[in-house]
Amino acid sequence: MTDRLRQIIADAGAEVGPEEIADILWLARVMPSAPAVGTGTARPEHTPEPRPAPPLPPRRTPPTDGLLFTAAPPRPDPASVPQPRQPLGTGRRGSPVRVTRARALDEPLAILRALRPLGPRRLPGNRPELDEEATAENGLDHQMLTPVMRPAREPWLDLTLVVDTHRSMLLWHDLVAELCALLARIGLFRTVRVWFLRTSGDANVTVSRSPGGPPENLATGHRRGLVLLVSDTVSEAWQLPALRAAVGEWCRHSAVALLNVLPERLWERGGVQPVPRLVRAPLPAAPNSTWNRAVLPVVDASPAALAALATVVSGSGNHHLPALPLDADWSTGEPPAGPRTTADDDGDALRAVRRFEETASPAARELAGYLAAVPLTLPVMNLVRRAMVQRSDHGHLAEVALGGLLEPWEADGRTDPAFLEFAFRPGVRDALLGGQLRREATAVRELVHRDVATYLDELRGTRDFPALRHSPGEDGTHDIALTALPFARTASVDPDGSQPTYRSIAAVLRDAIASGDLVAGDRLPTQAQLAEHFDVSISTVRRALGELEVWGLVDRRRGASAKVVAVGAARETATARSIQVHRSESPLGMAVGTAFEATHITIDAVIADETPLVSALRTQLGRITERVVRPGSVRVRLLLMGGGTGNGIDDVRQRLVAALPPDAPVSFTVRRAAAQPPLELYLFNDRTVLTSYVHFPGGSASELFPQPEDRLQETRSWFESWWTLYADG
Repeated sequence: MTDRLRQIIADAGAEVGPEEIADILWLARVMPSAPAVGTGTARPEHTPEPRPAPPLPPRRTPPTDGLLFTAAPPRPDPASVPQPRQPLGTGRRGSPVRVTRARALDEPLAILRALRPLGPRRLPGNRPELDEEATAENGLDHQMLTPVMRPAREPWLDLTLVVDTHRSMLLWHDLVAELCALLARIGLFRTVRVWFLRTSGDANVTVSRSPGGPPENLATGHRRGLVLLVSDTVSEAWQLPALRAAVGEWCRHSAVALLNVLPERLWERGGVQPVPRLVRAPLPAAPNSTWNRAVLPVVDASPAALAALATVVSGSGNHHLPALPLDADWSTGEPPAGPRTTADDDGDALRAVRRFEETASPAARELAGYLAAVPLTLPVMNLVRRAMVQRSDHGHLAEVALGGLLEPWEADGRTDPAFLEFAFRPGVRDALLGGQLRREATAVRELVHRDVATYLDELRGTRDFPALRHSPGEDGTHDIALTALPFARTASVDPDGSQPTYRSIAAVLRDAIASGDLVAGDRLPTQAQLAEHFDVSISTVRRALGELEVWGLVDRRRGASAKVVAVGAARETATARSIQVHRSESPLGMAVGTAFEATHITIDAVIADETPLVSALRTQLGRITERVVRPGSVRVRLLLMGGGTGNGIDDVRQRLVAALPPDAPVSFTVRRAAAQPPLELYLFNDRTVLTSYVHFPGGSASELFPQPEDRLQETRSWFESWWTLYADG
């Protein structure tokens, strides 16, 4: 009975869950039936036939397979594009596209919070700055306004990253690159330098400023500094006394730590085995030789481990950290479990897979099966890990790479690591597809291609990598090798890949509404039906319906499919917004509208009431929807003073995120202060300044007036000082 009821409701176009089904059955039991009216045979009333359910909108373009392949390294001659066809062509051609990279580094924001003890400090000798609060209190006490100065908060620590260049570190190229970029741009450190560590043929260890550069001396000790040695400890260098001697020399002049890119649970696969020690530094950034124990601390890239290291280096306290002694041998006596340099002659592919399964974690075994369906390049392996095994970390990829399943690889400094393709040992790929996952290889590939495409459609990021999209017929500009494996199958809604799939689906539905195929009051097909029709996931359909809701074309309610609202009114509203744009009578509306005509938008404001700004920002949503403006990024910093509530700010932020492309970052930061602002201030794109004075505490601000350009620097400094003052508010 319940299944039949669910089918009837589904045929009616509604979406209900178990809770809604239970409510329907309960109401049917407790509600009295309608009493009969009159006697005899009732004459049926004439009821108009319901409008038939609207048909599914057609796809905008004929379906194509939309397969994505990895691209070959660029040719030395940049003029050789497009590539000429090879004499023995494969018959498959593709067009170049850029695919968003999946993030390799886990929890970057948590890492920033963990390193906060190493950030800017107020130290003697820093440049002076005005202490507004102390100045105000001093003026009240002495009835005279006298500036009170204090040392400014400035970075105090130099960071040097020394990256191991062993061939095993190619697996962590993206992770290390993201970590270096993160530490360089966050502003915590005075300087950030990147050096490279390599082992020469005579068992010497050298460092240089570039991966293949000449050996140089790493200067340390002239200022407060921290040296992070980044490695997986798989290199043979960790068995050499030369490396311990070099690190010991650095530890006599600076604070030094080993950042192991492998999670701590996999450290036993490396060439060293640290032991927990309680360590304490006598001063901030004190050299390791002056600590309570002369050791080299070892941490992984997790926020907890980095927070413990930051506590010790900053001199804020002691902590138990895994460490290597500076006065003893680091070698474990066993060679590190790095990538194999020769094939295993004792067994075949099935034995290799069996040995891997005996030692690997469940997530690593699952990941290995999925990786067998795609080409093994770094960007693709990260994509598959993120899309298919969401609970995994980069350590599970390390288990696969170091588990004896791959052929040995070598570092080539001339080739971009994004193009380096790893290879399974002969027979391993087929064994993983057919044995471990217990399903047909074709089904596994289709599962991976679909889920990776769905993940890509929802992925937001600024980094990408080159790929080839398979073109039907002879339309492509690049040959695709006959043996090449695809890694994703994109939806056929937008085959040229000019916009995300969910935006293409939203555009198709919007066109159906505009053409009259869908009228006000119609209900769209269910999310499951739309997902099947467009060959996408339900989450992609949800984002498309969210776009339509932002445009004011549909209304969504829980338990029912989306309903088309008053189309004419919605289109008139959107058209009016696009025509009238931002030209309201207020200076604030005009300034916000002008600011949104730039590519990168910044808004800094000190205000007591956020309502006018929220209203002006909402006006810009219509301009973005109608493609009148297309910002590349939006960054807003608001200092709400005098009891501002901040209502509506988060709603505007969410709508901006939904309206802008995935690669357009949107940042809203709000700080609050109880004091009434002496004036309200707006700074747009670091160029336009609007101010108004508040005449008395609790009163409203006067009209906003633009300020001349010669006041720009003064206004910017004033805002930054107040923003820093209320950093902890």
